[in-house]
Amino acid sequence: MDFFRMPDIMLPLAINAIVLIITLLYGCREDVRERAVPVVMWYPALAIGIPMLIWFWYSIVTTGDLSYMMPLIPLIIFFTGAFYLFTRFNLVGMADTKALILITVLIPCFPVVPLFGYPIFGFPPYVFLPFSVLFNAVVINLILPLGFFVMNIIKGNRAPLPYLFLGFPVKGDTIADEFGIIMEEFTEEDGHLNRKFIGVGSALKDLVSGGKRVYTKSLKEHPEKYRKELVLYKKAGTVWISYGVPFLLPITGGLISALIIGDIFNILLRILV
Repeated sequence: MDFFRMPDIMLPLAINAIVLIITLLYGCREDVRERAVPVVMWYPALAIGIPMLIWFWYSIVTTGDLSYMMPLIPLIIFFTGAFYLFTRFNLVGMADTKALILITVLIPCFPVVPLFGYPIFGFPPYVFLPFSVLFNAVVINLILPLGFFVMNIIKGNRAPLPYLFLGFPVKGDTIADEFGIIMEEFTEEDGHLNRKFIGVGSALKDLVSGGKRVYTKSLKEHPEKYRKELVLYKKAGTVWISYGVPFLLPITGGLISALIIGDIFNILLRILV
């Protein structure tokens, strides 16, 4: 039986996909504007998604296709646990984890119905949609540094080569209105301002261990705590920050691109082979 030619079974997943795309687009808007995603935005997705999920698995059982779909269950458990650990080790934010977990649970495979059709480049050998979403999101996120490098070159911004890919300079007196992570350290001795870039290795270590790096959002929310730093940033004139594009944007792009064009990993494999 060609399972993916059964629209009545795949319809609930298609509904979940539409609901999650709408939810994620709204979340991206809020994340860009407010640097925070409201918890209540997930409630409609859950209210619709859970009944659709029950409908989907009920259809699987009643049509006798449970054995065909069984490999999805350990994948769902593994990826859900892995995404949770991403947050525990400060690799992604809580909203990003919620988005990835919801995609994993509510849309475990490609929802093929007339509304969606087949991805342009077809299905990957594995039909596990969350993997395709995650890989596509990572690829989209990796394209961003190239954009920042080109922007820095065009604007004539000068910094050690790795930092041209990782960030850009902003005005020190309005840095609290920006969004990103401070890439420089400042000290002042005898009225002379010293500055140096934070080592990439040290920055990654701090990021994983959870906590020593200064976020521009913290400057805005707790100016009294960072009074000294704000004074130094203002004296410096410009301060380099790492780009703060919320990962929720690549996740949303990963979901939409997976449904439209398919799995980028599989596409690259085809090109290489």
